[in-house]
Amino acid sequence: MDDTPKAFFEELRSSILKKRVGQIALAVVLAEAVWRLVTSLTWYLVIPLIGKSFQGHTESVLFESATKRPMPWENLFGSILEFALTVIIVFYLNRWVQRKPAPAPANVEMEYNSIGDAVVAEDTEAHVDHEPQ
Repeated sequence: MDDTPKAFFEELRSSILKKRVGQIALAVVLAEAVWRLVTSLTWYLVIPLIGKSFQGHTESVLFESATKRPMPWENLFGSILEFALTVIIVFYLNRWVQRKPAPAPANVEMEYNSIGDAVVAEDTEAHVDHEPQ
């Protein structure tokens, strides 16, 4: 067993991929980000717009504070930025989980010429001209 960090992450990725736990966790993170965005849009955009449309002519405590202060653009922008960053992170983590494991390198002995350069074995079948018969 290899104890390098690269081997640890490869084993972690393969175990996550086999059990689909990683994809479910990413889906939960993405769903939570969508829910936070919807909540932010509701509280920082929809409710202030409704409160401004009533122009303070309501007895609701909810809309009363929405008409007295300006639109909270900073909070709305922060929520949208948080959602965009979450989508980017989930996208790249999903690509990392879905990546196929690298094939193990074959143990091939290298041949060297008289001056020490590696000699590449040529595939003779690849260079044969195939003519139709």
